[in-house]
Amino acid sequence: MKNIILFGGAFDPIHNGHIKMAKEASEFLNAEVIFIPAKISVWKNESLPVEDKIKMIELAIKDSGKEDVFSISRYEADLKTDINYSINTIRHFKKVYPNDKLYLLIGLDQVNNFDKWMEASEISKLVQIVFYGRLNEEKGSGNIKRFSMINIPGEINGINSSDIRDLKSLDTPEPVIRYIIDHDLYFMENIKNRMSLDRYIHSKSVGLLSYEIAKSNHLKEPKKALVAGLIHDCGKELPREKEKQIMVEHYSEYINYPRVIYHQFTGEYIAKTEFGIEDEEILTSIKYHTTANSNIGEIGIIVYCADKIEPTRGFDSKDLIDAMKNNLWSGFKIVMDSNVDYYVRHGIDYKNPLTVAAIEQYYK
Repeated sequence: MKNIILFGGAFDPIHNGHIKMAKEASEFLNAEVIFIPAKISVWKNESLPVEDKIKMIELAIKDSGKEDVFSISRYEADLKTDINYSINTIRHFKKVYPNDKLYLLIGLDQVNNFDKWMEASEISKLVQIVFYGRLNEEKGSGNIKRFSMINIPGEINGINSSDIRDLKSLDTPEPVIRYIIDHDLYFMENIKNRMSLDRYIHSKSVGLLSYEIAKSNHLKEPKKALVAGLIHDCGKELPREKEKQIMVEHYSEYINYPRVIYHQFTGEYIAKTEFGIEDEEILTSIKYHTTANSNIGEIGIIVYCADKIEPTRGFDSKDLIDAMKNNLWSGFKIVMDSNVDYYVRHGIDYKNPLTVAAIEQYYK
């Protein structure tokens, strides 16, 4: 007899919290885990095709190294009806595995709501219900006792799929992030709608290159560079009146700078107000990605350089990219020298106070 955990959900998208739950439950119960993505969740309003969710789960499973105990069922995905209830899924798996022990893994947030599930009592008779994390006993003890739930102890890190969809977090396996970017899902659609196709391609390239440089330099949080790179140009194509309004109201100290650099300031404003970005390293990186500035930090240096040398720029930047991946500090000086040389050759005045401050700070 095998132990089998049924792990259903929206997985929109799957994230590291889901993977952690599955790993902990699998080890605690010595069980296989079957991920069962819903076509459309009963509890949520979704529009992402289930095939995309399945592909991302496949990528996450492969990345987890648990392919021997993790698998995916298409049972709910292939149903002709859009809405399905867990009781139907459980009855299906009871037929498929009549001689095995079945567990139903639910999230901590569903413990209190479980009595509202369709045929909740019948579910608890057919499978052993388990939940992961530490629950406030005053809130959850009623359902835990009523339905004989088993607690799998562990720490919940508060990852939320909606935060990933909105780019407030990227706490999901790297292959899933790349799938989202490559297929223009979730936050990428928001970015894409703000700019021309050429600029969108450039923004994706800057984000991915920033991420690679950050990883090569062993930064603690390389995904910050990815986020900053992806949205660095979101203020580039604002209507002129809107751009002026933001500059006057929020960046008046820079109003006399060349208009060509306004977008770094409006980009920071959009990152804060429309993407909900609060991380100061990311915001600073966007705010000075064109000019640089003193004390912009490692993420700021990476995004500044990636913006200038990403592969779609139309020149051979391989040596500059390699220099940045080898060492971001020495690479930054090489990229800055190359950039200044470009400005001089094309008669472009680059000596604004921000760029001058960066040169004075980092060329010591």
